[in-house]
Amino acid sequence: TFSTIGNIEGQWKLAGNELTSLSEQMLVSCDSKDNGCGGGFMDNAFEWIVKENSGKVYTEKSYPYVSGGGEEPACKPHGHEVGATITG
Repeated sequence: TFSTIGNIEGQWKLAGNELTSLSEQMLVSCDSKDNGCGGGFMDNAFEWIVKENSGKVYTEKSYPYVSGGGEEPACKPHGHEVGATITG
């Protein structure tokens, strides 16, 4: 989760965009291909973003991380600011 989001943040910046803090919580709560707080694989997370979330990665500000204590809130897929998009 954190490595996937960190990778996207770096690649987004290298592509000439503004460095944007992106949401790890989006993956923890919504990525059905991995295990939330139990972890997962970057390949699965990228695939989920592209195929299930139309390539959209939400900003940290609009979907903040709240799972620090092991909680996994239900996915809230709507109403978030898109901070980056990926295609594969």
